[in-house]
Amino acid sequence: MVKIISLLLVFLSAAILCGREYYISFAEGKWNPEDFQIVKAPGNTTVGAMLQNKDHIANQVPAGMSADKLLSSKETYCALVCKKKFHGDITVSSKMSFDHRMAPLIVIAPELGKSADGKYPEFREHFEIVLYDQGINLWHHQYENGRQVWYKLAYLAGKFSPEKIYDLAVSLRHTAKGIQMVIRCDGKEFGCTLPAGFKTDGYFAGITGCEGVNRFYDFKVTQTVPGK
Repeated sequence: MVKIISLLLVFLSAAILCGREYYISFAEGKWNPEDFQIVKAPGNTTVGAMLQNKDHIANQVPAGMSADKLLSSKETYCALVCKKKFHGDITVSSKMSFDHRMAPLIVIAPELGKSADGKYPEFREHFEIVLYDQGINLWHHQYENGRQVWYKLAYLAGKFSPEKIYDLAVSLRHTAKGIQMVIRCDGKEFGCTLPAGFKTDGYFAGITGCEGVNRFYDFKVTQTVPGK
């Protein structure tokens, strides 16, 4: 009996350590778009769209626009966020690629607001982990007096190539000193502690394509410390 109980405790511990995984393949016919929501960025007049391809989805971009002009076009922006809210220590990852220079990203938000017309969920405070040809940027967006303001919280300088598929992963760890964010991609890693006072009871997570053609092949969230 003692041996049986010990084995059960081992299996239970292993299950907790492995956590729970939420995995979506964006290949055609492999996912349900109803599990996600298009989220608007404050200040943008458009919400964009994701186009289905055989083994991935890609943000819709204006036809005939040069690669350089796409970099500054707000019409390329589309954020696709999972409707499920995640809790505890989590790792969010997505396999992605980009054309030209930029900029596919993982977005993490503690809460979502509503657009002025009430038609779309809209970002308030959120974090963008952005992959581009010269590195990875971590942007902290805040919502103050009805407008969005942002700053670069951390960054990694490095070379990332257009059209190559990268697996970008973002881990959030709750510690006694605050919430730590660790970002990994292509064998590189960096991290930081999120601003003092930042608290949340969970996260919405998703992907955003902007500033060019961005492709997303999958989306995965692993809860290393299971929450609700």
